[in-house]
Amino acid sequence: WFFWQYLNGKGPPASTSARRKQMLRANSLTSAQWGWSLLSGSLGLITLVIGLRLINRLVELPTQQIPDAWSTIPAITIATLMLVGAPIAGLIEESAFRGYMQGPIEKEYGIVVAILITGTMFAVVHLDFTLILWPYYVAVAAIYGMVTWLTNSILPAIVLHTVGNIYSNTYLMVY
Repeated sequence: WFFWQYLNGKGPPASTSARRKQMLRANSLTSAQWGWSLLSGSLGLITLVIGLRLINRLVELPTQQIPDAWSTIPAITIATLMLVGAPIAGLIEESAFRGYMQGPIEKEYGIVVAILITGTMFAVVHLDFTLILWPYYVAVAAIYGMVTWLTNSILPAIVLHTVGNIYSNTYLMVY
């Protein structure tokens, strides 16, 4: 909450307050904008997951392994961590990538370059990054980035990112 407040322009120093709020791009949306952005973003993510599953039949993608130590942790603890961690990761990553990073890059170089750069950085910060997964991360960044660009708000991307995290974490745990 404090982190969000600070990024959204609250707190010292007052000299950076307006700039922090502007760069975050956590702008309010109408209900129609919310509906269309969540629908289009969801359809994009569903298409991406289906495409990834199909590609995985043609090319062997790296498998993700759950650490052995997790077998000693109660399932309710892991589930709670996943449910709490998903929105926190969505909020932090969307603030950083689509707010503070993408906004200035798209103003200077355009949306395509902004998505390529933020998508690459998005891939690098995910520790399981391998070059073969770079297009996947850029595609995810394109979905979140386009929704942010079209609405001028990171709020729908935070929701989509949170849902995506819950899905991918659950899929990893189950399969």
